[in-house]
Amino acid sequence: MSREGLVFCCGVKRRVCGRGLAWAVAVLVAGLVWGASGVSAAVFHRPAKGTMKDNCVVWHDGAFYMLSMYKPDGGDWNCVWLAKSPDGVHWSDVGAVIKDRPWQVYALRVWKVGDEFIMDHGSFTGPNQDVLRFWKSKDLVHWEYMDEPFAVRRPDGQRLDHMDVTTVDEGGKKEWYGYACGGILRSEDGIRWKWVSDYTVTDNLRGAYPLGPHVSGVGETGGCERIGGKYYLLTGGEFPADLNYAVATYVADQPLGPFRPDYSAFRLCGNSGRKLVCVWAHYCRHPDGLLIANYLYDVAKDNYCMPSLKKAVVDEAGHLRMGYWPGNEAAKGAETPVDWGKYRVETTAGSPSFAASNGAIRMGVGPAPPVGWLTAAEPIYAVAMNDLKLDVDSGFVLEGTMRVDGPGRQRMGGIGVCFEEGPQTGTAVLLEAWGLTQIGKLTWSGTPHFECEDRTGYGCATVAGIPEGATCKFRVLFRQGLFEVYLDDRLVQIFSTEHPTGRVGLVVHDSAGTFGDLHVWPMTLSDKGPAAGGK
Repeated sequence: MSREGLVFCCGVKRRVCGRGLAWAVAVLVAGLVWGASGVSAAVFHRPAKGTMKDNCVVWHDGAFYMLSMYKPDGGDWNCVWLAKSPDGVHWSDVGAVIKDRPWQVYALRVWKVGDEFIMDHGSFTGPNQDVLRFWKSKDLVHWEYMDEPFAVRRPDGQRLDHMDVTTVDEGGKKEWYGYACGGILRSEDGIRWKWVSDYTVTDNLRGAYPLGPHVSGVGETGGCERIGGKYYLLTGGEFPADLNYAVATYVADQPLGPFRPDYSAFRLCGNSGRKLVCVWAHYCRHPDGLLIANYLYDVAKDNYCMPSLKKAVVDEAGHLRMGYWPGNEAAKGAETPVDWGKYRVETTAGSPSFAASNGAIRMGVGPAPPVGWLTAAEPIYAVAMNDLKLDVDSGFVLEGTMRVDGPGRQRMGGIGVCFEEGPQTGTAVLLEAWGLTQIGKLTWSGTPHFECEDRTGYGCATVAGIPEGATCKFRVLFRQGLFEVYLDDRLVQIFSTEHPTGRVGLVVHDSAGTFGDLHVWPMTLSDKGPAAGGK
């Protein structure tokens, strides 16, 4: 069986090998959790009051501006919220810059025409979310409504919502293209827009990926940007086979398409289980290069927030991926001294080996003995814990290296990190040596057992597994129930965990693993500071 046939194919394809998917371990983690404060999840920013959603990040005059649809406590989605940041990490709330509209304000996008900013957002004229409304501003704070003659609707009256805008030089003349949830629009001046057509797609996924026929066969548009001569269209919707919300990437050679699904890296972000966390993605143009912004939704808390900004990376094969943005270094405080040699193995199954010296931690276990055909066998885990408790409310950044070496037998191993939630149980992020990343609950009392909640494999733009024998750098951004994990500065996953104790565990299974160059920093954010919306 091929390598691709063994991995969970992130919703594009799904196949399980005869012996079942080995519950791997592996990569970097970080997870922090609901601390005693019980505040809603926030990695970097959420409003101090009310609820944001569908954020739009704009760089202007040396600062970041985050605008979002907004619902005040006890109110409705008829406002626009603004927060501002000098570095993309520390945010201060400006407040509601558009409020109390007689109609609902849905997802929005902002672009510049001359010395003015133009904003569009989705809205309703009746039962359908079918009209694009427009505003203008000189400073992104004070907005003037551009009344009904500027509004745009689809000719058939179906859904037309939140349009992202890019410009193209055609024959020495600038043309403006709008990519909306519902189809493509065009403008000669970036202000007055005309409907063009539905999206043209080379592989019709209508009914499989999109939310329905009213979204033109590609889903809810996050944005479209020209990168290296090609157009990368981001769309959100229900992902094939998973039936959850994710963002997919389509690529075209021309601004009007046709757009083709980038199957090798189709799922830009999202998850495979029922625990919805990271939704949607859009572009942010920045002097240092193109960035990608997300927003997060936690079902349990019914609250939204914005995580760290990501770097838009197109690899040598032309696939769009999300990378670590160096600007996030501003989240780090003074490094916390840690005696990593005080880790100790808490599992006994498989007689694990363990050694800590010269700044490296080496541990190994297993592999499990050979099994009969079609006979399931639990992987053998080794978990090492440290008594140090990190601050899970204020957050922390964890970095280091990891390497997994296979046992040279029929089972391939994995390596990862675990965040304790209770006696010998926690949330683990596991990177397998055979091209799969898994996140879920790991119990290491008695016979260790892993319950997977999310898988990343073939077809995902995020990191799937870890190469055997390669020393890879990992980093984790971890705060109030949500965490982001990177391997060699490519995003692995954004996910959540519950009730952390602050103790960080190191994990290997069915293999030998090495952790080195481990460092930890507290985040310079606090519940009373910018991350919670304070000014």
